[in-house]
Amino acid sequence: MRNVWVNDHATAGARLRLFCFPFAGGGALAYRPWLTRFPGDIDVVPVNLPGREQRFGDPVIDDLSAMVAAVADGLKPVMDRPFAFFGYSMGALISHHLACHLQQAGMAVPVHLFVAARRGPNVAGHRAPLHHLSSDEFWRGIANYGGTPAEILENAEYRALFEPSLRADFRLSETAVSTGLPKLPCPVTAFGGADDPNPVPDELDDWAAATTGDFAKHVLPGGHFFLRDAGDDIMRVVKDALIA
Repeated sequence: MRNVWVNDHATAGARLRLFCFPFAGGGALAYRPWLTRFPGDIDVVPVNLPGREQRFGDPVIDDLSAMVAAVADGLKPVMDRPFAFFGYSMGALISHHLACHLQQAGMAVPVHLFVAARRGPNVAGHRAPLHHLSSDEFWRGIANYGGTPAEILENAEYRALFEPSLRADFRLSETAVSTGLPKLPCPVTAFGGADDPNPVPDELDDWAAATTGDFAKHVLPGGHFFLRDAGDDIMRVVKDALIA
């Protein structure tokens, strides 16, 4: 039976699976370049969250606890061998909470947690929330983040189409509480953009407190969406860590 959370990216012969979680408003397609860049025994598995791309018609989830519970249930059948998590911005938030949820449930945890473009869990946010604003104000705030195509920002029909899922993602991210989570036993690697104002590179250091294992930090050229320009560098670090 097809698993809507992973499409057909989880294969029977994999030694390890790398589950990749998208940024707010993004989807599995953000990780398409990754699919052919890892050894054959590592499945790169972009996670399909509801309300976008192939699952556009599914109800959105705007609460972190509900999202983690749904993802844990959806991925359970394919977490049947060693796995790692990579999360970008909102995806980093989800993947960290999911790893802690699995640990608290006495289940297997990731062999490595990779987080990008997200401040450490004990660092308070310093950007004004967007999720409660009027539509016009909301989209002005989205434009300030960069990364959203002009054809969406300048087209009222496109904005109306994408606003519910994007607003839900921002509510999930902006209302999340990450303090007090258990320390993970796996290594944590954090990535940030040198010119990203949220998080600034120093705010990545707090991820060291999220683990009893090793911590590494990589600051790469670019702003909040440095994934698009520094994707090769990110993939190289992730791949080297998983085949070491």
